[in-house]
Amino acid sequence: MKALWKQVNTLPRKSWLTLVLLVLTAVLYSEFSLALSGWNDVTWGGSLPLFLLNLLPVLLVLLILWLATGQAWLAVLATGVLHFLLTGGNYYKLQFRDSPMEWADLYRIREGFGMAGQYNVTFTPVMWGWIAAIVLLTAVCLLLGRGKPGAVVRLLALTGSGLALLICFYNIYPGNDLYADMAGDHGGTKAEAYAACGVVYPFLHSAGEYMGTSWEYNEGEARRLMARYEDAPIPEDRKVNLIGIQMEAIADLSRFDVQGLDPEVYAGFHALMERGYSGTLITDIFGGGTTETEWAVLTGGNRHDDFKVKTDSVAWYLKGQGYTANGSHPCRDWFYDRKHVNPNLGLDDYLFTDNYFYQFIAKDADVAFDEIFFPDLQARIDEYFRTSDAPLFSFNVTYQGHGPYETEFTYWGDDFCTGNYSKACLNALNNYFWIVQDSMTHLTDFVDHLETLEEPVVLFLYADHKPWMGDSAVFYRELGVNLDVTTEEGFRNYYSTWYFFWANDAAKEILGWDFTGRGPDLSPCFLMDHLFQKLGWTGSDYMQAQREVADAVPVLHTSGWNMEAGGALQKEASPRVRSYMVQFQNLSTWDRHRYDKEGSISPEEASS
Repeated sequence: MKALWKQVNTLPRKSWLTLVLLVLTAVLYSEFSLALSGWNDVTWGGSLPLFLLNLLPVLLVLLILWLATGQAWLAVLATGVLHFLLTGGNYYKLQFRDSPMEWADLYRIREGFGMAGQYNVTFTPVMWGWIAAIVLLTAVCLLLGRGKPGAVVRLLALTGSGLALLICFYNIYPGNDLYADMAGDHGGTKAEAYAACGVVYPFLHSAGEYMGTSWEYNEGEARRLMARYEDAPIPEDRKVNLIGIQMEAIADLSRFDVQGLDPEVYAGFHALMERGYSGTLITDIFGGGTTETEWAVLTGGNRHDDFKVKTDSVAWYLKGQGYTANGSHPCRDWFYDRKHVNPNLGLDDYLFTDNYFYQFIAKDADVAFDEIFFPDLQARIDEYFRTSDAPLFSFNVTYQGHGPYETEFTYWGDDFCTGNYSKACLNALNNYFWIVQDSMTHLTDFVDHLETLEEPVVLFLYADHKPWMGDSAVFYRELGVNLDVTTEEGFRNYYSTWYFFWANDAAKEILGWDFTGRGPDLSPCFLMDHLFQKLGWTGSDYMQAQREVADAVPVLHTSGWNMEAGGALQKEASPRVRSYMVQFQNLSTWDRHRYDKEGSISPEEASS
């Protein structure tokens, strides 16, 4: 072995040779990554500028690691593993949830590993080829890539590479115009834009949205708009208890004319919708990403940070009006880091599997389903009304509808859907349809109970996104559902869910509204504002400030689709809508960071 290592030590130690090997490595890694970036027949298309945009950060990271450590093999190995994990994560997230890997997902790695166990993760031949290439290139660089420049040149080169990476990160990759040009006709949805632009480039572009909120953010303009308003008090004689429930992936698939669908599956859902005021919610997500809708409803914004600090929300406003703000989610508290996020959004004493629901389920189980969740929520609300005079804001999130749904067999029978579909599709549908029917049974019982209460209660329900139906939505296509989001029909099929407002007689008498009728299409960020207006509440300063936008453009989708009041969904924004978009992002960005800004109110002051 020593003799072999002596032979290795005689091999050339040329800096130029090492540099050539690193460049070739960056090119090969980028080729592998781009080969795995496609989705739904959308690929990057072989554009040289796109190739360079995906290549440059990889090359710079290789150079920085080499120059910093003096070990080319270590740079090749570390960069290869990180690049592989990023690309693989993007590949499987698109396959399973029709959603690409974004910068924000770096803060949700635990959730990602937790969810991965529910899906069938199998490496492709390209992935195995890439792994082999990482091993081979690491070995080659260990043998031949042993050169490095002198100390002064190395320091200058390291500084130059680091500066180049920072310039790219802050000045090139966040740019929306360049990204739109590179995405071309595929810019209508985040997933297609990713597939058209590669992996590394769109991933770094998403960092701009996450960190900078908007690179065109005008804080002065936001301050000027917000200065016009202040929190409006809720009149004592109009205070009612608010119970909110986000229903996980509960969607009305009956409108797709599913063959062999038992009418009883959605009978409870349709009967419930007839008992209140309902409308269509146009969410920003499909098949996953629950908290995007959840946080949009709570904060009134459609772009989110990690909520590691206290952040304005409807809960803080209601607490400032004397309400108790709490809630529950019968799943683990680390999922989307809700254990830390919810208190920062003003939701106190939040109940999870870890601190509460564990007592009702099997040891080591993660989830309590609706047969436990709804009766328990009912009992806790009754107990609250017996022991407290403060009005209640209870914000809850169910789990029962969460995918994926078993495709190998059915848990509860095969009679919910008997259409002429593949066995895997039928199994998934039958398992999902039982979930829907069962959930509606428990929800209806819950509503019936609220009807008997003397305390005034307003219930608002909505669904967070469409359910998972096969990797890359394959079962939707088997059902004949149009998911072409470049068309209005496909866009609606992909992103639309529902919302529902209901009140018991005590609340109807106080508010003077019968809670019937059909509401407008809404983005989740405008849902609470719409509810407040229907309740006759003026709301917080932020809610008032954004109301001009909400009333004029009730659907503002993160992909750019929009709908003006009384109009139809449109893919392109008119100059008028574009101005409202800028106004809304300025306001929501300011509101999202207001508690960090010198001279702004604090959450404690808001709740006093």
